[in-house]
Amino acid sequence: MEPVVGGRIYKELFSDDEIKYNDMANLHNQFLKFEQAISLSLAKKKILITSRHALENRIREHFKVHAKLLVPKFYIQGSYKMGTMVMDKKGTCDVDLGVYFLEEPNIQPISLQKNLLAAVRSHTTSRGEHRDKCIRVKYKGDFDIDLPVYYKTPYDEHPFLATKNGWIESDPKELCDWFENCKDKNGQIIRLVKYFKSWSNRRNRKMPSGIAWTVWVVENYRPNCRDDRAFFETAKAIEKNFGGGFVNTVAMNPATPQDNLLKLDFDQRTRFKEVFRYMLEEAEHALQTNSSKKALNIWKQQFGDKFPVI
Repeated sequence: MEPVVGGRIYKELFSDDEIKYNDMANLHNQFLKFEQAISLSLAKKKILITSRHALENRIREHFKVHAKLLVPKFYIQGSYKMGTMVMDKKGTCDVDLGVYFLEEPNIQPISLQKNLLAAVRSHTTSRGEHRDKCIRVKYKGDFDIDLPVYYKTPYDEHPFLATKNGWIESDPKELCDWFENCKDKNGQIIRLVKYFKSWSNRRNRKMPSGIAWTVWVVENYRPNCRDDRAFFETAKAIEKNFGGGFVNTVAMNPATPQDNLLKLDFDQRTRFKEVFRYMLEEAEHALQTNSSKKALNIWKQQFGDKFPVI
């Protein structure tokens, strides 16, 4: 359930008083089971690996025969590489497979994208989709594989990403390395990113991207021996950093090109803030109740049917 605009007044959640948790509402184990339920299954992972290799082979063969270019290299990146991938409401996910050329191509980036589209056009029934920064290949009911195209010569500090409007400097490996250096040894940061992304996926409106959540969790991480507490405390810290000037809220990319990862307009940010505050209030109730059943129902309202029963 989500709040109606203007229909509910939220209490202040920025008090310095410590939240009085109730151990009767300890659902740490349910959070751990939830993380398993929203993660890529072993069976789907095998399908993904097979599909990825077939796609790579098709692209290699196309560029050998049809394009006057070097044969590209490939690098799996994004949430799959970082271990933060989650399944959406339809049981699908997005995979980011970088296509890299080790010399600067002698054609325009949009032409390079079109060559890539031609290579994968008949690979699935979707025939490929030409987006601004990638070619998307859809595997219905399973996953989408996004194929961004880059070049990087030995003289370049960072790769350049092909877009419909030209080349832009972008370094997804730098982002993955940043996350690798930030995550904790117990894997709680990875789990928290998954929880936030899954909560976001259930909202019926445009929400922050998965990488924006990743940055926010790392920057505001509040460790706890219980994942339900860590989620709430980290969420409180995230909202506190929004501050009063929410319109200026950012999620700055820690890697090249160091852009703002929060791609929401004013109305979208305002609505997001409302549902996020509502979630915080509900989460606080869940942690303070003396009934594990009540706590479970609250978390299930926020996370959906995949949140396990006791």
